[in-house]
Amino acid sequence: MKYKKLLVLITCLLFVTVAVFCFASAFKVTDIELKVTAVEGSSENIETKCSAVLVEYENKNLIFVNKDRIGSKLSALSGYIEVVSVEKEFPNKISVTVKERVESFVIKNGDDYYAMNLDFVVLNKKQSVANNLGGNNLLIKLDYSDYSSDIKVGKSLQVYDENLLKIMKDSAPMLNAVKGSIDSVSYSLKSEGREAKVITLKMKEGCVFKILKADEETELKLNATYDFYLSLENKGVNEYVTVLGDDGKISIRQ
Repeated sequence: MKYKKLLVLITCLLFVTVAVFCFASAFKVTDIELKVTAVEGSSENIETKCSAVLVEYENKNLIFVNKDRIGSKLSALSGYIEVVSVEKEFPNKISVTVKERVESFVIKNGDDYYAMNLDFVVLNKKQSVANNLGGNNLLIKLDYSDYSSDIKVGKSLQVYDENLLKIMKDSAPMLNAVKGSIDSVSYSLKSEGREAKVITLKMKEGCVFKILKADEETELKLNATYDFYLSLENKGVNEYVTVLGDDGKISIRQ
């Protein structure tokens, strides 16, 4: 009887061992697909960085692979990496899609410049306005009281006022498109203690445009301002003001 019980126990252990081995083999990760949308001309090699992380999951059991953990690891590699999706495809495949964020703006904080994309996600800390495509980013100037100095790469710039952030995001696409003509852009919510939503454009040739009530028809005012700037024969040191009249028409005056 004693030997019979021992034989049963050994048989059960062998069965469990075989079952575990089969289970592990059946769902072993043997195929990792990485899809990358990179920016042409970028100095960031995000595909190599991502591949170095994903190779760690080869031969792991797919059932126990944590998709969120993979996403977090990839995002932590660089502010330029945006994880689009992480999928497990049974029985043995992991499929990952990432894309590279594009530098558009910088904000200066102390001696450092922080590069950001159109959504104001911080991509990198730099020592100049130069971007990773061989050009320059547009310098954005904000009052120090308007945003948090605790700037973290990979996270959005923390702007305290939602109205200011909306103005920034509404103006971002147009400003990015013509940034080659602009030296810097400033955003202000207050002037001499009064509320004054203003976008100030300092052009590279020297003239300056102040767009008043910048929360109203933001993109329309910016387009009108830039068209006016292009029409100027003398783009020197003059200062202009862009306003929206009661008749709904935009006027630009010196």
